[in-house]
Formats: sequence, structure tokens, C-alpha cells
Amino acid sequence: YDIVQLPPRYRVLDFSKFTGIDEMTTMEHISRYLIQLGEASIEEAHKVRFFPLSLSRPTFSWFLSLEPNSITRWADLENKFHAYFYSETRENKITDLKA
Repeated sequence: YDIVQLPPRYRVLDFSKFTGIDEMTTMEHISRYLIQLGEASIEEAHKVRFFPLSLSRPTFSWFLSLEPNSITRWADLENKFHAYFYSETRENKITDLKA
């Protein structure tokens, strides 16, 4: 993932951090992360490469505990993230958004 070139004049941002204990949902975090990643989000490798920068201490520890070579693409990482941190009680439903 480090080999893929960044867009010209791209500057890595200070991403919003996911703690796993606040009110931010996994869906919201992924959406916010991809927006903050900007034009670099076009490359799947950049999504994987910079994702750990959007995690705080407890969630970063989860990332470090992933099996080596268990992430081969962005979908793998996103699915594992949702599977581990998704909480149905915190996720908004469409009816919540309508209200």
C-alpha cells in the first residue's frame, strides 16, 4: 500500500478519530473518513493505508490485533471494522433521520 503514489500536492490530514465509545456510528465514521481522505479515496490502497490514522487508542489497538495479511483490500477492512464495532443501538434508522 505504501507504493501507490498520492495525488500531487496531497497533504495527509488530521482525521476525526473513532473511539468506539462515543456516539459516532461506524457508518458515520467511515463516511466522514472517506470525505476527509478526499481525492486520495479514489485509490483503494490509500483508504487502507490511512485508516489507522482515524482511530483512537482503544480502536487502534483493535487494528493492531488484526491477523497479519488478513486485509487484502478496503472491503476487508471496512467489513471487519463494522463487524467488531457496529452497535445496533447506536446506528440511526431511516425513521430517525426523517424525524
